Amino acid sequence: MWISSLSSVKNGEVVAAAETINVPVPFTMWVAIWLRWWRWIARAMVLLVTDLCALIGAVVVGYGLWAGPILGQSFALYAELYPLLILFPLGYVGAGLYPGFGMGAVETLRRLSCCTSFAFLVLAAASFVMKLPPYYSRMTFVLVWGCSLLFVPLFRFVVLAVTSQWRWWREPAVLLGTGEWIRWTIRALEDAFSLGYRPVAIISSDPDPGRQDRVVEGIPVLHGSEWALRMAEQGVGVVFISEGEPLGVSTSRLQQHFRRVVMIREDWDLPVERVHLRNLGGVLGVEFTNNLLLWHNRVLKRVLDLGCGVMWLLCALPVIGLSAVALKLRSRGPIFFCQEREGLDGRPFRVWKLRTMYVDAEQRLTEYLAANPDLRHEWETHFKLACDPRIIPGIGTLLRRWSFDELPQLWNIVKGDMSLVGPRPFPEYHLQQFPEDFRELRQRVRPGLTGMWQVTVRSSGGIEEQKAYDTYYIRNWSIWVDLHILARTAFAVVTGRGAY
Repeated sequence: MWISSLSSVKNGEVVAAAETINVPVPFTMWVAIWLRWWRWIARAMVLLVTDLCALIGAVVVGYGLWAGPILGQSFALYAELYPLLILFPLGYVGAGLYPGFGMGAVETLRRLSCCTSFAFLVLAAASFVMKLPPYYSRMTFVLVWGCSLLFVPLFRFVVLAVTSQWRWWREPAVLLGTGEWIRWTIRALEDAFSLGYRPVAIISSDPDPGRQDRVVEGIPVLHGSEWALRMAEQGVGVVFISEGEPLGVSTSRLQQHFRRVVMIREDWDLPVERVHLRNLGGVLGVEFTNNLLLWHNRVLKRVLDLGCGVMWLLCALPVIGLSAVALKLRSRGPIFFCQEREGLDGRPFRVWKLRTMYVDAEQRLTEYLAANPDLRHEWETHFKLACDPRIIPGIGTLLRRWSFDELPQLWNIVKGDMSLVGPRPFPEYHLQQFPEDFRELRQRVRPGLTGMWQVTVRSSGGIEEQKAYDTYYIRNWSIWVDLHILARTAFAVVTGRGAY
């Protein structure tokens, strides 16, 4: 098939090997259909094995924590229940999780968790109705349930991170349009491996290739809307359409040739998670809701913050104590650093950190930038430096590398000044770089210990990235978004990606 040749770029131009291939359309379509089914089966089998391994691992851990060491029961007793594992994949199939392309990480996490919990509830109800003998430990059952909620999405996302690097794994997709949102979409599809799409071409309705770029974000541009139907004939089943741009072909015709037609809406100001489609008497309606502004969601988020904040603060106290001793031995001055930041409704509050910088940090920064004017742009873009002269060598670098300097902010969370997840509480000089309307939007939620911007681009992002990701989080909040960000935070801390 000639689709793979579209990725070949030489001297900024597409190598148009596709135009030289003359393969009969029926034969090409037959091959495309065969490959499509083979890939679907292969993807489903890989994910099925992954989910079963996660469930078996949860059973082993649950047994090892309680039934084995506490009750002295034989593992063979629980191994006899292995046929019941089929309930879980059946639920995942019904939720469209094989392979689950196009859902995104948050929706995948939600469906996996709901299906896993429902399967355990079915098992519990069946054991009650059938009045099975009390051989099996209820505590072991609960532990296996909890481990499954952790292991199933964890195993799946690890496997997806690996398989997404395989060229055949992702489903080929084309994009119609050449605007800025096409660039954003390409970057999003390539970064979000859980979506499962691989852009192979951009199709412009402009037939004159001399008027536009031939390559955008590394993806070749094909000029002329007739390319869309030709790509569909060659087996591409997904097309993304940039709303508001001339297409040169009707959406009705695209719907007939592509399995999935996805409209890209060019608007940051509306939520996209949990959007509801409404049939208004034959008219398509799209309902948007700002979930984080609903009072019951605010209560739910605060309960999660308070419960996890108290528990994690108690666990963090030994680390904070050891860090305080090390700081005192390494540098003169106070152990903690306190700075006033902007919080909910614009009210100022004091945010606490373990001090990782010298007492005269600002003077050192001024002198350093004066001696190295070429680094001023890096500072003005990210408000951070890869080699920051203010940081205390050794202990300061270590605390920032593992984000231990942020642990005292758990007290801010318990007090209600902050949340576990939300926009970071920036200093005033940082906030002044944001537009006024964005600052007003940030003031409507509590600042967070971690956030979407931190786990996505961390220190490598600039003002625009911070604005884009914080806006997305505020507009699209759900408990699943928070859980997803917390999981990615743990991964980012362990790997140290972007930390300095």
